[in-house]
Amino acid sequence: MKFTKMHGCGNDYVYVNCFTEKVDHPEETAILVSDRHFGIGSDGL
Repeated sequence: MKFTKMHGCGNDYVYVNCFTEKVDHPEETAILVSDRHFGIGSDGL
């Protein structure tokens, strides 16, 4: 999955271009990706 991580004002988010990337189970993916110890680490997807 290609993604971009952006941050500002103390928040950081992972962005995925849903026009070119398919995210199966977005709710579960958001939880896994957001984990700061085992994932990318973010406030959301």
